[in-house]
Amino acid sequence: MPSTVRPKGFWILAVILTIFAIGTLAFWAVFFTSGEVSLFERPAYLEHEKSFPLADGYMAACCFICAAGLLRKRPWALLFGLLAGSGIIFLGLMDTLYALQQGIFSSLSFAFLETLIICAACLILGPATIIYLWSHRRYLL
Repeated sequence: MPSTVRPKGFWILAVILTIFAIGTLAFWAVFFTSGEVSLFERPAYLEHEKSFPLADGYMAACCFICAAGLLRKRPWALLFGLLAGSGIIFLGLMDTLYALQQGIFSSLSFAFLETLIICAACLILGPATIIYLWSHRRYLL
């Protein structure tokens, strides 16, 4: 039987996932309108980046749905949170591997810092979301 008391962390996770999703959508809005978030003008980099919007959209949708479910204490918040966390990990791993293959992590630069922050955020938030939600699933189910 689910508990009637919502863990305080549900609100925090809902806010973090919402901010992460909004940040992701804002990145793509800027990328496709002004291109100011592009690290490089190399065709290979731009092709790589342009392969992410659909996956990022899926991940952002899962984040939004999970956040809404957490705030309403709905069972489907667990499912969408696990999906969001997994999607965030996948995207973080893809960016990390690309950065390693392209030598982005080999020099201290803005590209290094930006990529490091994005990859670290993904590889921390994704597992943290999964671990937190799974350990608190009894409050949702």
